Amino acid sequence: MQKQIRRRMTALLFAGVGAIAVYFFSSSWEPLILIISIVGCILFLILSFLTPTLENRLDRMEGREFEEWLVELFEKAGYRVELTPASRDFGADLLIEDAQGYRIAIQAKRYSSAVGLEAVQQVAAAVPFYDMDEGWVVTNSTYTEAAYQLAEPNRIRLIDRKELLEFAHEIGFR
Repeated sequence: MQKQIRRRMTALLFAGVGAIAVYFFSSSWEPLILIISIVGCILFLILSFLTPTLENRLDRMEGREFEEWLVELFEKAGYRVELTPASRDFGADLLIEDAQGYRIAIQAKRYSSAVGLEAVQQVAAAVPFYDMDEGWVVTNSTYTEAAYQLAEPNRIRLIDRKELLEFAHEIGFR
């Protein structure tokens, strides 16, 4: 996020320097050119900060919307994806399968705070119920220490915000 802000500020700086250069090196004194350049810089700045980033969109999603976004993400990554019913999902929100037939149950958690061990318990129960090879919990947030402690012996993979965003960017998902 900080890198994105630095890029935008650098672009704005270059646009401003360009506007000033046009003004001072213009063969005739035309304040209209300067005004247009300054207004362009301001509009660029406003639009660049109003454009929703992937990070911002994730935080504004509702739970089911997050699950549907994950469906798109994993499909783009080459998985076959099944979205389970919104209720009575038996601990898995998504069931994904890779090209080799390896099957993964996913519990999706769109939270504003750290995800606890309940999510790990849910997906751990879903793995045998759906006859899956592995279970994951995927969140836009982080995990509690208890979640990590329970995930390890149950061989549940915890994918946090950082890893999720890296994966999305790697496959070109914006």
